[in-house]
Amino acid sequence: MKQLFCLLLLLSQAPLFLQAQSNYKPGYVINSKNDTLKGFVDYREWLKNPREINFKQTQAAATPQKFTVANANGFAITNAEYYDKFTVNISTSTVELAQLSHSPDTAYTTDTVFLQNLVNGKNVSLYAWTDNLKSSYYIFNKQTHTIEYLRQYLYFDEESRSVTGINGYISQLLRLAYQYLPGDTKIITRIQKANYAESDLTSAVIALNGGKATQQTVNSNSGVRFFAGAGLRYSKLQFNSSAGQAGPFSNGIHDNAISPVIAAGMDLLINKYTEKLLFRLEITGAVNSYHFSEASATNITTNALDVKVYHLSAVPQIMYNFYSTDKLKAFIDLGVAMNFYKYNNYNYTTTYHYSTITSVTAQNKYPDLQGFEFSIPVKAGVQINKRMEVYGAYWLPSSLSKYLYFSADQSAFQAGVNYIFR
Repeated sequence: MKQLFCLLLLLSQAPLFLQAQSNYKPGYVINSKNDTLKGFVDYREWLKNPREINFKQTQAAATPQKFTVANANGFAITNAEYYDKFTVNISTSTVELAQLSHSPDTAYTTDTVFLQNLVNGKNVSLYAWTDNLKSSYYIFNKQTHTIEYLRQYLYFDEESRSVTGINGYISQLLRLAYQYLPGDTKIITRIQKANYAESDLTSAVIALNGGKATQQTVNSNSGVRFFAGAGLRYSKLQFNSSAGQAGPFSNGIHDNAISPVIAAGMDLLINKYTEKLLFRLEITGAVNSYHFSEASATNITTNALDVKVYHLSAVPQIMYNFYSTDKLKAFIDLGVAMNFYKYNNYNYTTTYHYSTITSVTAQNKYPDLQGFEFSIPVKAGVQINKRMEVYGAYWLPSSLSKYLYFSADQSAFQAGVNYIFR
């Protein structure tokens, strides 16, 4: 379809937009002289630890400064993520089941990198490093000013035919518990039960600080927002029939309807600081009125149908902002609509013309139109100044009937404006 081709063309051009976008948020950089430069950091949804960042001391600055481990000791996005520079051993073993070695792989490389600060405590701090292989965790001892890799090595045990782990991190954390919290049996139990996961390690390290540590990285970057809006929908109801098969109307007969549409819903933001990817649940409502009238080839009969369709939809969808700045975002959206239909007390009428005599027969609720059906809407648009959303959408055809030899397919174009509540 032409509409789908346009959408695919838009998707193919997305990388060009991605190169130009920025997302500056309040933060700071600690330069190589340990001076703190306050300003704005270009915040991305980093799936692995960044090697470099762009920084502006003012939003209006034309050219950003680039910082790496060569000229910065750390940086932060205020109230979101914090990074410090360390030279550490980075494990090169994999955790992918298909690639596991058959014995513990303790190989590592040494590198100077930005580690993400998960917990900042008076006794110990927890850091994370994520690369293409896995996420690794590090513990910084405030007393000795040393940082060490929390060791875990997974391998495939041929004898037991199962994945086996060497959990060195447990003994490392227990050693710190004996150092800072001697005699505390609760922390011992907590550490022994801890999995090699951010949530468990964060909980254990906060406990190692007496429960008073500052968790530098927020517990969750996710967020919720709500919206409401209105628009216009241009709908088409078309009858299609199999070759040689009779239906209420000829193959391809259709009618169009223009109706207002209202919408409201909520968005679940994967990262509320970047708003790049989100899940949306939208409720829409519209009323479409269709009129069909078709005369036979000899003009002896005329078939007619007037039907009003009350259309309520619940549409879970995925929205992706392929271009994203603080004031302007451009998005594409794909959903699966659960459509609920109600109809007026419609009749399918056949008018017979015999010379000067006219007779009319009516079939109530024919054709039988169903009350529920799925459809797929695709959408594209822009968000302006964080509040206003302007979009266009296309609803792919879905059938309102379940007859074997003919169908009544409804499709629609829609344009609208939403207001986002923050």
